[in-house]
Amino acid sequence: MEDYKKKLRILIIEDDDDHAFLESDILQDELECTITVAASKSEFDAIDLTRQDVVLLDFNLPDSTGDQLLRIIREQTDIPVIIITAQKDLKIAIETLKDGANDFLEKSPNNIKFLPSIVKKAYNLYLKSKKAQEQEREKEELDTKVETLRQVLTTLSHYINNSTTTISGYAQLALQFPNDLAKIEKFANISIKETKKITFVLKELERFVTTMEIQTTNYVDIPNAMFNIEENIQSKMREIENESGSRS
Repeated sequence: MEDYKKKLRILIIEDDDDHAFLESDILQDELECTITVAASKSEFDAIDLTRQDVVLLDFNLPDSTGDQLLRIIREQTDIPVIIITAQKDLKIAIETLKDGANDFLEKSPNNIKFLPSIVKKAYNLYLKSKKAQEQEREKEELDTKVETLRQVLTTLSHYINNSTTTISGYAQLALQFPNDLAKIEKFANISIKETKKITFVLKELERFVTTMEIQTTNYVDIPNAMFNIEENIQSKMREIENESGSRS
């Protein structure tokens, strides 16, 4: 059973009208498909390859060769290309598999019946490959998001840890001087300042998540994202320091 659900769009590049008709006929007998035929490179040049699903490429054309057209096709699309070749060109056709062709079929009365199954196989393998690539891309994106979040949390936890350590230290000092109101007030003001830093750091984390940066960051953007967060925090810390200094 086919993996694809839509009607296939098949481009036949073939200068022999009879053989092009034969290919079209057998394909339409067994597959849900629409056929476009190009008998020369000039006709091929007028075709939008993005609107095709599979290409059947005759190896010898009056104004080009299969390997030349294959290079042009591969510059524009990765859709399956099946080389259709005479026996004398079979070795050359096999070589084109290294250059990006997906399969080949030797022209003969006995082989033509295999064309629909070759097309189905090539297209199904293509779909599986695209699906695997998409899954790999999604995995890389997920890994990037996790790594980005890990680095963000590491950056933010650094600032929270610094502030909580400071608050804890001054709280212990305050206990050592219970009757020195001036020192206790100083310790309290420092603790309030550090609490403001913690509040800002938590807001920065909330901003990072709610603005969906984690969904759009890629590997290249991670250092920039970290720099942006670090810069925002340091800027706010300077504001807090300046506010505390102006009140003292």
